Amino acid sequence: MGEQLLTAGLIDYCRNWLRDHQFGRFLICGCVNTLLTYLIYVGLVVVLPYPVAYTITTILGIFISYVLSALFVFRRKLSLTAALQYPVVYVVQYFLGLALLYVLVEKAHLSKFFAPLLIVVATTPITFLLSRYVIGRGLTGEKGSP
Repeated sequence: MGEQLLTAGLIDYCRNWLRDHQFGRFLICGCVNTLLTYLIYVGLVVVLPYPVAYTITTILGIFISYVLSALFVFRRKLSLTAALQYPVVYVVQYFLGLALLYVLVEKAHLSKFFAPLLIVVATTPITFLLSRYVIGRGLTGEKGSP
């Protein structure tokens, strides 16, 4: 009985926390998107050359990210205008990551295997803010929203 109450309390806490924290929902969507696109890639690479599979998966990943971000993270209706603008978020993320990678590897002499992990940490909040701007046009007001 006590274990069920604890479990129910934990579930309620998580539900309430996710309701109030866009950034938490953004991180969860990122994990879901990563898993989905990896599984799609694995399925495609069996029948297609890996560069083609990777390209298709990347395009699908941006689309999946837009849908999850709009509906689950920012709770907005899907919009053709926002959907067409959304890939710009990933172009910015890519070039920012590339610049950071150069600085971390060439100037700070960090491992080229470790540096991308730092880049993910550094670019995630920026990607969140850009996504929020494109989808919600600067939507603010929830707890946990930078």
